[in-house]
Amino acid sequence: MADLAEPLSWQLVEFLAARVRLISRSSGFRTDIGAGAVIIDETEIGEDSTEPATIISVRQLSRSGGGVAQSTSDAAITIEFEVPRGSDEANPRLLVHRARHDLIRALTFKEKSLPLGVTSFELLETQLATLEDDAGHTAVVAQITARAGLTETFEPVPNL
Repeated sequence: MADLAEPLSWQLVEFLAARVRLISRSSGFRTDIGAGAVIIDETEIGEDSTEPATIISVRQLSRSGGGVAQSTSDAAITIEFEVPRGSDEANPRLLVHRARHDLIRALTFKEKSLPLGVTSFELLETQLATLEDDAGHTAVVAQITARAGLTETFEPVPNL
């Protein structure tokens, strides 16, 4: 049996992570967040981390159509850059504003570069906030929401 490719939603997450990793001052960006933690799975970072991090997640997949061997979905994606209050950053709010600018720049690209089957990608909105979790940890955050269109083809399961 041939190796199966990862689901298209995961391929999109990996593609976006690669775009974020392009962000560096030497490439003309305002920050070096691409060299920092780019998290696509929660197990990659500890609860008590004090380093700035970019977190990419698919929050919702809504089936919007399809047929016997194809499924069309809309994906809601969140790209979040956060600076924990305990970090060594002198001005976390300034860093968050710069990171937001860099993320929007890195995530604006020609749709031809998307993984095969991702039919569209659109940045929707950004929010800047200070968040506190249940354990009392606070962070300054820039959150970007985006939407992508996915069309996956697959081999139908035969009727028994």
